[in-house]
Amino acid sequence: MEDGAVQDPPATVVAAAPAIVVAAAPATGEADVRQPAPTRSALLPALVAGVLVAAVFAASGIIRGTFPFGSLSRSTNDLGTQYIPFFAHLWDVLHGRAQGDLFFNWQSAFGVGFLADYGVDLGSPLSLLVGLFPRDQIDLAVYVITVLKLSLAAAAMAVLLLKMSPGPRWVAAILGASYGVCGWAIDDGAYVPMWLDGLIALPMFFLVAEWSLRRTNRLLSVLVVAVFWVSNFYTAYMATIAAGVYLLARVLTSDLAWMLRLRAVLRHGISFVLGVALSAPVLLAVLSANDDATPSPAGIFTPAPVDIFLSRLLPLSEGVGRTASLYVGTVALLLALTLPFNRNVAIRTKAVWIVTTAVVALSFLWTPTQEMWHGFDTPNGSQYREAFVLCGVIVVVAWVSVAQHLPGPLALLGGGALFAVIAVLSEGSPLLTEHTMTVLIASGAVTFVALGTIWAVRRSATVRRLKWPVAVAFGIVMAVVAVETTWTAVVTDELRSKILSSSVQPWDQQQTERADAIEGAGDWPKYRADPGTSVTPNDPLLLGGQGPGMYSSLLPYSLNQTLTNLGFGWAGYGRASHDLEHPVIDAIFSIGARLHLEAGGREVITRSAVPPLVTVRRRLGMTATSNAFVAQERLLGTQVYEVPEYKGSKSITGGDVKLVGKCTPGTTAYLHQPRVSGEARLTDGNQWRELTASRRPGIYTNSAMVRLGTVPASGVVSAEIRFTGNASGITATGAIGCLDEQRLAKAVRNLRLSGATDVEAGGHSISAMLRPGSKGYAVVSVPKLPGWQCSVDGGKAQTPRDYGGLIAVQLPESADRIDCTYTPPGLRRGLALAAVAAVITLGLVLFGRLRRAKS
Repeated sequence: MEDGAVQDPPATVVAAAPAIVVAAAPATGEADVRQPAPTRSALLPALVAGVLVAAVFAASGIIRGTFPFGSLSRSTNDLGTQYIPFFAHLWDVLHGRAQGDLFFNWQSAFGVGFLADYGVDLGSPLSLLVGLFPRDQIDLAVYVITVLKLSLAAAAMAVLLLKMSPGPRWVAAILGASYGVCGWAIDDGAYVPMWLDGLIALPMFFLVAEWSLRRTNRLLSVLVVAVFWVSNFYTAYMATIAAGVYLLARVLTSDLAWMLRLRAVLRHGISFVLGVALSAPVLLAVLSANDDATPSPAGIFTPAPVDIFLSRLLPLSEGVGRTASLYVGTVALLLALTLPFNRNVAIRTKAVWIVTTAVVALSFLWTPTQEMWHGFDTPNGSQYREAFVLCGVIVVVAWVSVAQHLPGPLALLGGGALFAVIAVLSEGSPLLTEHTMTVLIASGAVTFVALGTIWAVRRSATVRRLKWPVAVAFGIVMAVVAVETTWTAVVTDELRSKILSSSVQPWDQQQTERADAIEGAGDWPKYRADPGTSVTPNDPLLLGGQGPGMYSSLLPYSLNQTLTNLGFGWAGYGRASHDLEHPVIDAIFSIGARLHLEAGGREVITRSAVPPLVTVRRRLGMTATSNAFVAQERLLGTQVYEVPEYKGSKSITGGDVKLVGKCTPGTTAYLHQPRVSGEARLTDGNQWRELTASRRPGIYTNSAMVRLGTVPASGVVSAEIRFTGNASGITATGAIGCLDEQRLAKAVRNLRLSGATDVEAGGHSISAMLRPGSKGYAVVSVPKLPGWQCSVDGGKAQTPRDYGGLIAVQLPESADRIDCTYTPPGLRRGLALAAVAAVITLGLVLFGRLRRAKS
């Protein structure tokens, strides 16, 4: 070991500050020197912190009556519509019941890649625990995983604090618990479980910084970084920046030689570079998919006023993503605020941590740094997704103040005064609730008395040897944390449920019946069985089957364009595709069975004769499409619509606008007005069809093609539109199409006669046996996305052609078979990069061991 290198043990920490020093440990018994806490000493505080967090989260659910303790659903917003269905699909993959594998998802959006969605939503190793639960208990599995993540974050923080500097283990447990149920965790992370990986990553990355300073655990450092970058790269990126800030603060407060400090920074950087490189197989797949994903408009960041910002530090406040959720509990915040007044902490340490906290806080209020926290892409939802970073820093500052000596009365009074200033400045904030100040005063007073009692007991010659007064006082402080955080969690969840009112009910008998119905109707890959999107946009994942429905931030833009051009509706700026019940769509995408929900929730399956997934065309036909009806005809290969000219006028029979055109009597009239919000019907009809376009801001939803009804004997198609909102969006041409059912039936027969005789689908591949002598093009009813390679009769694999958004494979004069395989874009490069990183990591570890063996 080099002179001055920090060891763990026997490096020491001076009592005046949690600074890492160079000197070897002096003889035991010196009052101003404390040995680093043994690893085992952190286990109990970590366990206490984790259990306390689990108890708080469960208690809040019991009080609120939310699942699994009551009838209220937890599945607010994206939790029910996106994450639980993805967990359900992971369950199916783990149990061999899914159509697809980790690379590809045959069930959603007619077939899309899955590795990137896995990396974004399910990358945490804890996600695999879903496989241990029954399929119909998927909501319970996600709840348990959420509780585990919160508890692990608390435990990791407790371990970190004791690694920074030895100190009162029960205080470490209390601060760990305060972090595990911080405002961000219960407000932002509780219903976005993938973000909770960042809550765990933050203290773990801080531990990596500690290991860098002590020159230990090189391999573990790299693995920790890799695991959390795979788990959720988005919050891991934020935690990585925070770890750099933390390391800088630790270096500036260290007594190491400057060369050793620089080497610690270099070691830390190498650990993160190698760790991120190890995550490359998933990370590059995610980044590639993100480049191809449907874009959403960037949010406009407006810094919160100071009073609003500070009010989120207080208990029982709620902002639902509008402001940074900074609450860490009265106890933790009070202890952090004692730092400037704590005479037991060195001035340099005070200055560094005060400046660090201020800089991090101010970075949330300046647009360039706020964008930096989000990878320079301002989100249009919650704009303070990095708030857990400041929560973690506040908890660390609290530990810096108390680790060596609990603050005395003067420090507590100073911290209380600062707390009072924050409360006064926040008093007018609309985000404070009725009992905020009452809880704040009560918690602060009890904490002040308890800590003052401990201080007095430890300085009294007569009672200092008694342990029970100190134990009781710590117990009271822990009770304050438990009660206050539970109350805050209840208030937060209640207010959030009112603002984000949309939720999905947990799996029940009705869901089981729907899933059983679609499973009984399916015969994949002979044809698709579409469950629709009546429960969530991700019903194909939740209920089974194969359909167009999918809600994902990584939904490919080219796929969105394909579906939009064909008349599909969507929401979420194009990231949530909806079903379209239409006979031409059934024929194009081989949908042979559909699940319909009738009044009362009864499941009805309808069936239709459709072509196979792979059909053969002599030629691909036209390339230009002027409207959705022509686009459908292009992929069908036959003209089946009349698209009449029409005139518009003001309606006097119930609608706002009336469009009038002429079609062949007996055909079926459809209306496609993608930018209209409102309702439509035939003038003589009695059923209005919903049009769902909206702007908030930008184009948030898109209206699907709707069936108006049968064209009357007069041949006049009179369509009425009733607007909700602005009377705009009517297209001048191509809005009305009249479908000839007989022509469609003939087209389907021809495609069945010339299509594949047998289709087989693997986890991420599809093959088809063609009729003898097939030539022209084999059209696969699967979206043409990057990553597909196809071969004919076992020949060289090549990138297929794009036919209206579908896969088209050119055939020679006579072909018998085609084979197509999907490889996630970025996977091969990621594997190569990870292999290089693994070799370098192992080389560095072996080199270090050889050096230590020689020294």
